[in-house]
Amino acid sequence: MSANYLWRAVCRAARALGRLHAEQVQAWQVWAQANRTAVPAEGPLRWVSTLDGRRLAGRHLPAGTGAGETP
Repeated sequence: MSANYLWRAVCRAARALGRLHAEQVQAWQVWAQANRTAVPAEGPLRWVSTLDGRRLAGRHLPAGTGAGETP
């Protein structure tokens, strides 16, 4: 009979950890969306804040988007 109670406690703890994990993931997603800034496609060249740090943005940048690409 004690094994049954132990099994129920383990299952309850696993469900609680699953809910806690889901809430933590949602909190990080909301935080990331709240701190996202729009990168302007038009306008003069300037520094803008992004999630990865400060980046140069504006219409005077080359069209290439990744390393190794030619503009």
